[in-house]
Amino acid sequence: MNILAISFAYPPTALPRSIQAARLLAGLDANVTLVCANWTDAPLDTTIYPDADKQIQMVERVKFGSSGLQRLVSRILYRASRSAWNRLYRNPDQYRSWVKPVLDRVSELPQNETETERFDCLVSFGQPFSCHLIGRELKKRMRLPWIAYFSDPWVDNQFNGYDLHSRSLNLKLERSVVESADLVLMNSEETIDLVFARYDERSKAKARVLPHAYDEGLYGDRSSADGDTIVIRHIGEFYGPRSPVPLLRAIIGTDSVDDHRFDGVSFELVGDHETGPELEDLASHPATRNVIFKKRIPYLESLNLMNRSDGLLLIDAPGESSVFLPSKLIDYIGSERPIFGITPPGTADRLIRQLGGATANPNDTAAIRTRLACFIDMIKDRKNLRSSEPWGEQSIRETFDRKAVQKQFLGFVNECVMNEMRE
Repeated sequence: MNILAISFAYPPTALPRSIQAARLLAGLDANVTLVCANWTDAPLDTTIYPDADKQIQMVERVKFGSSGLQRLVSRILYRASRSAWNRLYRNPDQYRSWVKPVLDRVSELPQNETETERFDCLVSFGQPFSCHLIGRELKKRMRLPWIAYFSDPWVDNQFNGYDLHSRSLNLKLERSVVESADLVLMNSEETIDLVFARYDERSKAKARVLPHAYDEGLYGDRSSADGDTIVIRHIGEFYGPRSPVPLLRAIIGTDSVDDHRFDGVSFELVGDHETGPELEDLASHPATRNVIFKKRIPYLESLNLMNRSDGLLLIDAPGESSVFLPSKLIDYIGSERPIFGITPPGTADRLIRQLGGATANPNDTAAIRTRLACFIDMIKDRKNLRSSEPWGEQSIRETFDRKAVQKQFLGFVNECVMNEMRE
């Protein structure tokens, strides 16, 4: 099987999508030609699959970057006219200028002399969703069956911050992609139900679930935190409505009732976070003295920290529900450590409970207090027993193993190709 893949992010670019693309494509039982970005301003993390290029047949890196003048113009336009800025930079995103160079580069790729087309299938990875605009155009030009891997929702993503105009633009773009693609992959059934609520049954029939994966081989020695202190970690960034505030409120509330309840417990929040008056006030409260904020660390080190934790925290943005399947939650599952989720009803909440973990809504401080205390009691019991048993329902964990997800992905590629042949 010869696959042409379009993914803006790929190692060593320090983006979650780099991990996802490398974990799915590197070492895949197929011939993969990947077109990704040579991003001149990219944050880098050389611990993310350093051999990823060697495990793919061909990697073509297409330059993306902006000059100081272009960045200045963007800032001025943002302040002068938000609607004009949205039209340029939210249609669908600030990476749209990468589309034409990629199309030009693909047209230069060598063709198989014995076949009409070199590739059997085309796969585009979003985010950024500009990758799907490339996929849409390549499907027309090369007449290939096309899989659009959305991962997270496009228009329905609360973190995108669209105004009415940019939302309207992106609805049209999303519809053109959904209607042109042969299959659309998303991370959960909840995401499919949310996005395809505005489409007909024929379009929804293209949707398939492909989750994130963890890589068993990256975790190394699985040992609990040293010493008597119970170490519970959150690993990942806080931004926008996703904040540690619900955790801090619960800790302060518990302390007002029992100021010894969290003695011997350390909460470590590892990763960048936005500050604000409420967060600063809560973080300086005497009751949160056992909450430690640490800076962002390289990816491989983050897996090692998971391994050396007694428990792991997932904290999502408040809301009535959440369709997101955070990639760090899947890495948590791979570490085999107990998980407590402060998350609305939805995908992550369901998965954590299926594994045997505990959850509470970010808006329900009382529930967070009660269930967090029970979670810590469970960890104490495990630590006292010196249990070395993997935590979490094994049958659930296995579905997110890298090899299982790669096999599932190849199944979708074969389905897409076979459907094209029948037509």
